[in-house]
Amino acid sequence: MRAANHHFGQMSEQTDSVKRKAATSYDVARAAGVAQSTVSRCFSGDSLISPETRQRVLSAAAELGYTPNTLARSLITQRSNTVALAITGYTMRDSPNVMYTLADALAKQSMRVMLITAESDEDLRPAIVDLFGFPLDGLITCASMHADDSRQFLRRGVAMVAYNRKIDVPKVDAVLADHDGASRLMAKRLLQAGHKKMLCVAGPREAPVSRERIEGFISSAREAGAEVPHVLHTDFSYGDCKDKFLSYAAGVKSLPQAIFCANDELAFAIMDACRYDLRLRVPEDVSIVGFDDVAVAERPTYRLSTARPPADEMANKAVELLLRRIREPDARARTVRFDCDLIERDSARFGNH
Repeated sequence: MRAANHHFGQMSEQTDSVKRKAATSYDVARAAGVAQSTVSRCFSGDSLISPETRQRVLSAAAELGYTPNTLARSLITQRSNTVALAITGYTMRDSPNVMYTLADALAKQSMRVMLITAESDEDLRPAIVDLFGFPLDGLITCASMHADDSRQFLRRGVAMVAYNRKIDVPKVDAVLADHDGASRLMAKRLLQAGHKKMLCVAGPREAPVSRERIEGFISSAREAGAEVPHVLHTDFSYGDCKDKFLSYAAGVKSLPQAIFCANDELAFAIMDACRYDLRLRVPEDVSIVGFDDVAVAERPTYRLSTARPPADEMANKAVELLLRRIREPDARARTVRFDCDLIERDSARFGNH
């Protein structure tokens, strides 16, 4: 009796094993009465499949619990429809629209996104190296990369686009905002309003976008014969920026009349320090400007004057260049630069155009 029960237990386990076995495209084809190749074509979006056949296949697949094996299909087609998006922590915190617009643009092209994050450009390399083993179609990087790492991806057939920065490696396309032009314009307009002593608030010294914005602003001031602004470096965080600015303010004889910040988060910290710690009026006592035009910038608390890169256009162009690079891996690299709009709100006094 025990033997019989034991045998029944084995039979039950075997039955459960059969039930748990994943359905294959062959099983779906048999159930739907079609060829196995038709099942694959249905799931690849083949427009030549009739609606009736597609519905029959999809219904059979749902009944059997079948889902296509993405990895296996990628080995056959040599395409995974997966794009890695490399982004730094401070970009995600201070300019989250960058991630959202890029992910949305990729989704509209039926591309899956693998998000790779690191706190800063310098910390990104270990995460990037880990990607070498993944079957990626492309990589959009919002962080600076070593040239050797870029070449490694290209050798593996991974298309690359640099977003808001340039990587000097052949066959790596780039989409950039005109940081230099927008910063120069802001300096010019602030000088036209009569601001003589100005301050620049930057991110880390090695941050490329911050550096380009600050250099453009300083160059414009120098060319106009104005006093060269002092540069205050921060780690991009609100707290560090506020602390360093207040320490700077305590050590100077006269405060700046205008403050240019490398991004909006820094501008918020400076504005709060001026208003609530130093009891200054903005913009009557000091003009404050930022860069990026994040959502908080237009709220009544700040009404921040800032530069606005065309985020949606830049994201769409980045994806367009990536898809072109996937189709034409040997095409000449392109760099597309977008103008930024100067958004005039209440935090700064500007001169005439």
